Amino acid sequence: MSVKPAADGTPQKRLNFDVPDDLAREFKAYAALQGKSQRELVLAFMQRCVRRMPAELGHRQEAAPVPPDRQH
Repeated sequence: MSVKPAADGTPQKRLNFDVPDDLAREFKAYAALQGKSQRELVLAFMQRCVRRMPAELGHRQEAAPVPPDRQH
């Protein structure tokens, strides 16, 4: 099965997993109350987790861009 890229062309990976019915129902309600999709909330959570992961565990932190006047 192929997954189509996001609108900005970013490659996507589909994740499928089972959660307890009551948690799924409560999370759906929470997302609605926040005015966000469940996907948006899960992606935001995943991004926060990855940002907090120490570099030695494999998180690739992006280097800050070098201003043009500082480039060699």
